[in-house]
Amino acid sequence: MFFFGKRKIMGVMVIFVLLALFGWLWKHRESVPFISQPLSAAAAPFQYGTSRFSQGIHTGIAVVDQALNRWQELEALRSENGALRAEQAQYGEILAENIRLRKMLDFKSGYTQFQLLGASVISRDYGVWTDTVVIDRGEDSGIKKYMPVIVPQGLVGFVSEVYANSARVQLLTDPRTSVGAIVQRPASRVASLVTGSGNFPGQLLFVNIPKEADVVKGDMLVTSGYGGVYPHGLLIGTVGQVESDPAGIVKEIFVQPSADFRYMEEVFVITDHIQKTAPAEIKPQLPVTEPPMNPNARQAGDKQ
Repeated sequence: MFFFGKRKIMGVMVIFVLLALFGWLWKHRESVPFISQPLSAAAAPFQYGTSRFSQGIHTGIAVVDQALNRWQELEALRSENGALRAEQAQYGEILAENIRLRKMLDFKSGYTQFQLLGASVISRDYGVWTDTVVIDRGEDSGIKKYMPVIVPQGLVGFVSEVYANSARVQLLTDPRTSVGAIVQRPASRVASLVTGSGNFPGQLLFVNIPKEADVVKGDMLVTSGYGGVYPHGLLIGTVGQVESDPAGIVKEIFVQPSADFRYMEEVFVITDHIQKTAPAEIKPQLPVTEPPMNPNARQAGDKQ
């Protein structure tokens, strides 16, 4: 028992001595080469891995930070580009409006036959049997029903309804519209009605034209002034297709309007032309032709 106890004591003492020696060597490791060099060699891989790992972290952070900065710069450029495009579109719209208004003013200054009141189109009603627009002038501006409406290119229609601050304009292309028209060509001067076409939207029809009437493609049609609704001489459109009806009695004549109703934004209302007849009451003025000579009919001056 004493032998085993002595061995334990000796073992504990050896352990303490070794620990003391290891502590001293560790404390003086820098001055003891055979200790510092093995420790450095053993720790070198760990130090390299730690250094590479730390360097990778720093590099990754730098890449993420750079990408974030570039993304912020890109977003700023996109925002600036969008603002510039919006500003350019606004300037373009102002320029287009100035060009249109300049043309309207030039037309008004040179059109002294009637008093013109400018108005802007604020809405449009498309339909198979209706074609109207609403303008921003109404009763408060002196607008009255049946006043003619024009643009520099030609006749637009007439005021069909009047409200306090706006008015509805029935366009030439509305199938309910009828306007007295005459061929401008001196050798023709055929007169009748121009109406809107429900079957051919955007087209006009020159109706009730006898098959022998002198109307050809390219003829210009102007208002005849018949009925007192529209003043004489307003441009309506150009004769396009000319056909004969199946019965061969009258011609079917299609007219391309002079005014472009698709892009119409401003119009003029003729305020000092007093209409005498509602548009629906205009009667067609057919061309007058002399009847063929009848040898059996008694002529003026013949004796009984």
